[in-house]
Amino acid sequence: MRTSARRVRVGSAALAASAALLLGLAAAPTAQAGTDGAKAKTLHELARESGRYFGAAVDNPELADTEFADLLGTEFSQTTPGNGMKWYATEPQRGVFDFTAGDEIVNYARANGLKVRGHTLLWHSQLPDWLTSGTWTADELRSILKNHITKVVKHYRGKVFAWDVANEIMNEDGTYRENIFYR
Repeated sequence: MRTSARRVRVGSAALAASAALLLGLAAAPTAQAGTDGAKAKTLHELARESGRYFGAAVDNPELADTEFADLLGTEFSQTTPGNGMKWYATEPQRGVFDFTAGDEIVNYARANGLKVRGHTLLWHSQLPDWLTSGTWTADELRSILKNHITKVVKHYRGKVFAWDVANEIMNEDGTYRENIFYR
């Protein structure tokens, strides 16, 4: 645990510095009180001043790390579940939905005033075995896809401000990625 805590402290300092540079705020204090004794602004507050939001992806096990969770809840204004809303997690069996992992992150975000970006409704990776091992006609697959997206989006209605709908559908060379949906 000590190594993990140290890693988070070092990581959070590096993260704060990197974020400040990316936002063009390198001269602005982020983790310390200002010279006049006033509380320093969070990265979220600094980003908001320039019309941006400041977010981070998070996976469920990371929320158990108190230092990480505290940093996420104070410095950021948005989070994206790394895996908890992907198809394998939300529909592990055909027609059987499990929103446990995504809900945990949404509940944490709501408790800490963070917006949630949904990730992802359609991706070529991390699909459940029942989907990838099936032999589907185009119409069947279209129906499965429509049902999946409808159920997930309805479940998170009012809790997610935006969605990554189709993730990484293109290869780096600009061609379509070969996968079950493309075929």
